[in-house]
Amino acid sequence: MKKGIIYNLNPFNNETNMSSAEYIIKKLLAFILIYVFSAVLGEGVIIGILYGMGYDPLHGIMPAGEIGELLLYYGFLVFSLVTLLYCRFVEKKNIKFVGFSGNPIEYLAGALVATILLFIILGIGCLCGSISFYGFSTNVNIKSILLWILAFGIQGATEEIMCRGFLLNSLKNRISIPLAILISSTAFVFPHLSSLIEADFVYAVVGIINLYLVSITFSILVLWRSNIWIACGLHSAWNFILYVIMGLSLSGSESVSKGVVLFSVKDTSILNGADYGIEASVITTVVLGMLLFVMVKGWKGRIGKDGIS
Repeated sequence: MKKGIIYNLNPFNNETNMSSAEYIIKKLLAFILIYVFSAVLGEGVIIGILYGMGYDPLHGIMPAGEIGELLLYYGFLVFSLVTLLYCRFVEKKNIKFVGFSGNPIEYLAGALVATILLFIILGIGCLCGSISFYGFSTNVNIKSILLWILAFGIQGATEEIMCRGFLLNSLKNRISIPLAILISSTAFVFPHLSSLIEADFVYAVVGIINLYLVSITFSILVLWRSNIWIACGLHSAWNFILYVIMGLSLSGSESVSKGVVLFSVKDTSILNGADYGIEASVITTVVLGMLLFVMVKGWKGRIGKDGIS
């Protein structure tokens, strides 16, 4: 006797004997459940910590400056833990399934790729006159930098664990690789839309395109390397360098850091992404598009064996 559709879609069982459409819906429901539960739990944890520090967040009494923002990034650790616990106890998968296999040194390779990409994008921006470079900071707070390295290390890894480690890896053996990448990339893009909708239409469109391009890049790297180390390194380093080292806006959030390598945005334009930052810049679109083209062309044989032709 066939099990009912409600049973099949229940994200708390390990049933896989169902249609591909049901399987996709089930994994998306699990992703949403993990996200919402983690957000509520994480909020509660942060509120508890703030009360323990002597603040009263429910009445608007919050720490100023970096402390409050750092806590929000550290809160992403809850999302990682909930995702890993779900994979372990509901899906009966170990940590290797999520992608923590292979050589962890690939994390540094990802960080190097992020550095090169940002150097190219900002270099082109300077040549076009949309961004200005005006030197280096002489007042560097090492403690602050170390705290931000940890913060973005947690945040970047969390998004990769959820979108690539869990969702992409759950889908890739059941549906086509391109469709699995599209679905996991949409899950990656969706939480970022809240900041994009505040931008002007053209910047919102370019920002969404760039989010898909970078998410597809992360996905191909994960599939190519059969782990998520390089994607975690690229993701975390991109955010850290852009927000802390360069002191520029990250996904519409103005940096609280004055930066180490000092850049400034000139007259806002589609070349620099205006208030949203270079992630809504057409320069970023071109650079990421070229990177994807090279990746797909260079790895066509390897990717083809996994189902992309």
